[in-house]
Amino acid sequence: MEVRKLMATVFSTGTHFDLEICVHLDHFIDIRKSIWRSED
Repeated sequence: MEVRKLMATVFSTGTHFDLEICVHLDHFIDIRKSIWRSED
């Protein structure tokens, strides 16, 4: 039972971590797009 609870915790935090990375990537892409626009 404890192992299952541990796996659930790791999975939920891992998913949250993946979402954080996706959000940061979105911001990074937006910044790069705005830089390209300002150069034109």
